Amino acid sequence: MLQIDDKIISLDLFKEYFTCNISECKGSCCVCGDSGAPLEDEEKSLLETYIGKIEPYLASEALEIIEKQGVAIIDSDSELVTPLLGDSEECVYSYFLDDGTCLCAIEKAFSNGDIPFNKPVSCHLYPIRIKNFGDITALNYDRWSICTSAREQGATNGQPVFRFLKTPLIRKFGENFYKSMEDAYSQWIKSETENI
Repeated sequence: MLQIDDKIISLDLFKEYFTCNISECKGSCCVCGDSGAPLEDEEKSLLETYIGKIEPYLASEALEIIEKQGVAIIDSDSELVTPLLGDSEECVYSYFLDDGTCLCAIEKAFSNGDIPFNKPVSCHLYPIRIKNFGDITALNYDRWSICTSAREQGATNGQPVFRFLKTPLIRKFGENFYKSMEDAYSQWIKSETENI
């Protein structure tokens, strides 16, 4: 672990490699899991404001669930998350391409210029998971079996987890934090080389 300001960072973000390979996994992270995607309070407010712009990308069943449950729910761990589609593990904001690939309707609406915000930052940052402990924020690497192809592709590309996630890291924590991560990575690589 290393610390940058008020953030504790797992060295797995430097040691592990990752490049999302959606052609292999087909977006499984949107349809697997025991709860919806974690949301921040601001994201819930944005969804409430812009749900009308996201609705055209959603299936009728998803629209019915959002009508009944709202744009976000509190899960069994008392966390704010996206609703799931019925009794399945599928996020209510997911939609499918003809080849079976699952994508995010929020991200689609953003990329089409319909809304001013991207998918939930918890999704954007995956496989980094964030946990707050008082004034300290922990950034950990979540190793999930459905991402085997992403780890293989990342290793082929030589791309550490944190570099794959440069854009969402800057989105969440700012340019200066990301620069500090790059500096810490350089120091870590240097120390690892010296210890060989």
